[in-house]
Formats: sequence, C-alpha cells, structure tokens
Amino acid sequence: MKAISHLTYELSILAKAVPHRNLSSAAVHVGLSQPQLSRLIQKLESELKVVLLDRSSRRKSGWTPIALDLAAAFHRGLGRLEAEVMSVTRQADIDELRIGTLEGLAPIAMSFADQFFHKLNLRRIELDVYEYRDLDSLFLSGQLDLIFTARAPSKQKFKYNLEVGYQQHEIVSRDKSYLVMSPFEWTQAGSAQLEGYGQYLVSNSLQIRAAWLEEYGGTGTLPVDAKRGKGKGYYSVHLLGNDLLSLSLWEQIEEIARSF
Repeated sequence: MKAISHLTYELSILAKAVPHRNLSSAAVHVGLSQPQLSRLIQKLESELKVVLLDRSSRRKSGWTPIALDLAAAFHRGLGRLEAEVMSVTRQADIDELRIGTLEGLAPIAMSFADQFFHKLNLRRIELDVYEYRDLDSLFLSGQLDLIFTARAPSKQKFKYNLEVGYQQHEIVSRDKSYLVMSPFEWTQAGSAQLEGYGQYLVSNSLQIRAAWLEEYGGTGTLPVDAKRGKGKGYYSVHLLGNDLLSLSLWEQIEEIARSF
C-alpha cells in the first residue's frame, strides 16, 4: 500500500467520528457538516480501498468493523507518537515554533511572536497566514504548534486554549454588483445569502477582499480591529496549542498572555 501520510487529517476525523453511532450524530461532534464528513469518508474509502460506512440501512448508516479498527489503530499510533515526543522534549529545549493565523489576526499573532522570541528564547518561528479551512486542517493534523483563530476547528474540547483578544466583523455594503467572500464563507453560504447577487468574488486574501470592496464595490464582511484582551459583544480570538506541546511550555505561553 502506498504511504498514507497525506491522509492524517482524514484519519484523525474518522477517529473522532466512530464513537458516535452514525454519520449525522458524528458530524455534530467533529465540527463538520454531514455532507463534508460524508465526502471525507468517501475519500478515505477510495484511497484505502475499504468500506467504512455501512449504507445498506434505509434509516441510518453505521460504521463497519474496519472503520472501528482503523480508528483504534490511529489512536494507538498517536499515543506512541506522543510518548516519543514527550521523551524527546524532556531532553531538549524547544527552540522553534510553527504558528498559523488568520490574516485579520496577524497583528495579534505578531505581537505574541515577538514576546516568544524574547521570553522563550526561541531561535526560529514560522508565522504563516491561512484561510479557515487550511488553518483547521494543518492544526488538526499536527503540522502547526499554535494557531490564532476566531473559532475552534471542531467541537472537541482542546487541552490548550486561551482567549487572547477580540475582533469586530464589519459588513461593507456599497451595492449588489458583487458578493465578496472568503472560501470558508462561500462553502457555508446558503441560497438565501446568495440571492440577489449575480457575480461572486471569492478570495482567501483579506487584503484583496478589502481592496476590491473599496475599488470596485460590492458587499462583503470584513474582520477589523483585532485587539488583545476581552471585549464584550465582539468575536473572541483564541490561541490554541497542539496537544503535543509540553505543559511547561504552555504554562510559559499562558504567563506571556497574562503579561499583555
């Protein structure tokens, strides 16, 4: 069988889904819509040449024994990885961090990165901007150590989670010539939201969306005024840490957050 490292995210979702009896209840708990979860399962089935969902029932589909075995294997592998990582981090100080952020939260992420350099004695920080879907996928698959986000990637309770800021979302509506959206907004939009617009500009760049609304018109929602602290009535900004981070490192990050 070919390497399956590119399926890490899909396998992690499967592992979280199988404790729930069927696809509809699983979707609620993994933070995906039922069609999204169904497509993810179909991708796994196609790639691995197995059947994960018993669709023979007229009422509700259920997981096959292979799906349960795959989920168990994923958890065992994750446990071994965590043990090895913890063993390594006890012997060596962390000197690098991989951080992802939404574009609108970049100022907050930069301020934290500056503090990390000074107070954690880091040698290197990767700080990259992502759209919601990519940010979620990379974090859940363990490819990012920390993320700054305005919503959790799934409904699960995260071990390391800090509310570090707040942000306002502003509706910019100059006319109905275009509906300007992020890829995440586009995938979540219903027919009622799209009604009345004949053309749609979809971009993962906040800068492009803002400039388009200013230069060419249209209607869209832009995140603005991201600030540290807590603001009532605003969207909360969260700093999430990968579960494999050491507790001592996370405690230092918490201390930095309190110092702002």
